[in-house]
Amino acid sequence: MGEIEKINAPAQRICSLLKAKAEALPTEIWRVCQPVLPNLNLLTFQKNGLDADIILPNLGAIRIRVQNIQITQVPYLLIVLEDRQQSIYNKALSDAALLHLTERESEVWQLRLRGLDYSEISRALWISQNTVKKHIKNILSKQRSHQDDEEYALMA
Repeated sequence: MGEIEKINAPAQRICSLLKAKAEALPTEIWRVCQPVLPNLNLLTFQKNGLDADIILPNLGAIRIRVQNIQITQVPYLLIVLEDRQQSIYNKALSDAALLHLTERESEVWQLRLRGLDYSEISRALWISQNTVKKHIKNILSKQRSHQDDEEYALMA
């Protein structure tokens, strides 16, 4: 099984939640890496790798990007782990600040970015579907307005 050479704190958190030993990759991640292994020793300037999204218990969606790299003629796998829930949360916060969303619009937008439909959002926030539609309409209007402002600034 793959040994970990270097790991950052967010990836360490994901691995520890998967009950991995400190020096080895969790089985779930190692399985995603295996298709890249036959190309590991190829000397090429092309990117050889893959992306995969997996759903893990207690974590939700994790995006795994695997790429082979060579450092001083030694082949390695570069593995990037992205906590999709955290990425969605960060995007929702960024959009809220950028678009000046209200607190409720921010809540609706975060759930929408997670892929929930209007009825699921209305149940989660205890509001009507019409209210959800109104919030989404306002958010999209603010997005269009912001994009128009950016385009106008580029033309000026």
